[in-house]
Order: sequence, then structure tokens, then C-alpha cells
Amino acid sequence: MKPKIPKPPLCPFCGQLIERPRLLPIGLSEYEAGECSCGAVYVCDPTGFSRGAVFLEAIVLACKGDWNLALDLIPDEDYREIWLENYDPETHTIPGEPIFEGRKIRSALCFIKLAEDLQELSGNRHHKPQTLTQSKETTTPSKRLTRNEAEELLKKDQLQELIELVVSNPSNLQVLQKLLYHPDEALRKKAIYCLGQVGKNLANTKPHKISELLKKLIYASTDSASSPWGALEAVGELIAETGERFSIYVKNLFAFLKYPEYIPYVLPALERIAMKNPSAFKKGPFLRLLDLFPRLSSQEQAMVIRIFTWIRGKELLSLKNTLRPERVRIYDNESFQFKEHYINELWSEYERSCYE
Repeated sequence: MKPKIPKPPLCPFCGQLIERPRLLPIGLSEYEAGECSCGAVYVCDPTGFSRGAVFLEAIVLACKGDWNLALDLIPDEDYREIWLENYDPETHTIPGEPIFEGRKIRSALCFIKLAEDLQELSGNRHHKPQTLTQSKETTTPSKRLTRNEAEELLKKDQLQELIELVVSNPSNLQVLQKLLYHPDEALRKKAIYCLGQVGKNLANTKPHKISELLKKLIYASTDSASSPWGALEAVGELIAETGERFSIYVKNLFAFLKYPEYIPYVLPALERIAMKNPSAFKKGPFLRLLDLFPRLSSQEQAMVIRIFTWIRGKELLSLKNTLRPERVRIYDNESFQFKEHYINELWSEYERSCYE
């Protein structure tokens, strides 16, 4: 069988050959990038595991280095994003095989193309079109928080004050996002709750802010250099609190179930969605949980049992013989404390919900 001949990389927007990515004078980061004659920009992810950082690099590069403008853009309206997989930086080709010339091919190219009316205007904030000016602040924003200030508010349980500070000045979202990786689990949980409440408040007035936050959290979780600790749970909390608006991201959460190391973070996220937004939850392939259930730990089984309790799903009933009758700790978002439960008790509650 003849080996596949490597193909040159083509721009997914116009089909033209693209030049080899290189470090650009703009100096945004260490990632190599390029620009197609059609106006699309592209950035190389050399490892295949830095999607979040590479996406942000590409969107900021498309905006000529204007970070604030980049965060204002609305996906599929102000820009389009396409990934070109299996790129080999050494030969500047698409080999079409997982191993080429003895090397594993992991790299990818992220292409971003702004809408036509934005390409000439990027980098010129005072001429933004209507889609962007709608997101301007109509009131004087509150103070910019430091990480230490936000952390102190969480420690003192001044959650409502923190929520109000972020809602009135959405630039504080970045500070709150950083606390999702705090080593104190209880503090992380409070940060997750606050993000959900912020999303609930901003979903109608600044939906693009929440959409971009969701994308950043999902991309960051795929980065092997960072921990998914609170990021995936925050995705769940945001979907749980915002009705149908961001239910499209439920499928992204289910995709992480293929990787065992993500399961402890995905299941609590799905449980919150099932509890508060069951219609959005059911838009995902939730029956996958049935195949996983017998192999899960007691803590993880508890999450699945609660999920099927909230949605009143009888599909789990046939798996009673695979239960691990142990005691588990589950976080309660009402009291902001961990509470102990027995698996058998959770199962009994689940059975009752099926026949009520």
C-alpha cells in the first residue's frame, strides 16, 4: 500500500496556499502565525494541546493586537473560526497520517477570519459597527478587582458583593476565572457559584461575554499544561443558570467523558445542569452515562444517580446491581458545605423520583 503524499496546507476560507507560520513583529507571544491574502489569520499550536491559548492569540492577532476589541467579538457573527488538524510544522504539510517520517503529527492551525465590515475596522475602536457598540457600558463601571481582593470577598462570604462588582464591570470576569484554580476546593466552589450568578445576570445584556468565557474555559480544560479543576464545573454552572441560551455547549462537556481523568470534574457540572436546567441537559448524549456507570467510583456513581434523579430518568434502574454501597461527600450549593450521603440512600431517592 502506497503511503499518502503530504498535502500543502490551504486556507479553509479561500482555498489558497498559505505561507509557513512565523514569529510576527507584533510580538503577541511565542506562537508562530501568518496571514492569508483573503484576510484570515492563522496561528500554529505546535503540541496540539494549547487550543485555548492559540485561539486567543489568533483572535487578538486578527484584531491587530487590540485585546479589548477581541473580547467584544461575537462568534459566528463577527468572526469565524476553523481548525486545520494534523499539520506538520517541519515540512509545512498535512501528511494525513498520525506518524510521518518517524514523527508523531500533533500540531494544528487555528484560522480566524473577521467579518468583512470588521476587517478594515479592527484596531480602530471608535469606528466599531453596531454589533460591537451594543456591548458598551451604559453606566459607569465599578472598580477593577485584583485577585487578592476577589479572594478576600470569597473568604468572607461576601458573594453578592463580588457578583455585583463583576456584573457592573465584566472585565473582572478574568479575575474571578483565575480563582477557579485556587488550591482550596471550598473557595473554588464559591467562585464557580459566583460565575453562574454573573452569567445569569449578563446572559441577556452581554451574551457575547458569557459565550467567550465558556469557550475559554472549555479550551483551557483541553490544555495539558493546566488543570481542569474548576473550569469544567464553571461551564456547567453557567449553562445551568442561563436557560437555553448556551445549551449548545452541553455537548462539549459530554465529550470530556471519553477521558477518565476529566470525569470527576464533568459529572458535577452535568449534575448542576440536570438539577437547574434539565431541558438543556437533555440536549446532550446523556445515555452515555449508562455505559460508564458500572466502572465509576462511588463518588462518581453518586453524581450520576443524582443526575437521573433530577431528570426522572428510568434508564438507570437496570444498573442497581452495579452500585458501590459506600458513603460519599457531595457539595451543597445552598449551604456552601460538603455533606455526607450513602449511595443506597441516594438510590432510594432516585427510585422514588421515577414513580412520583
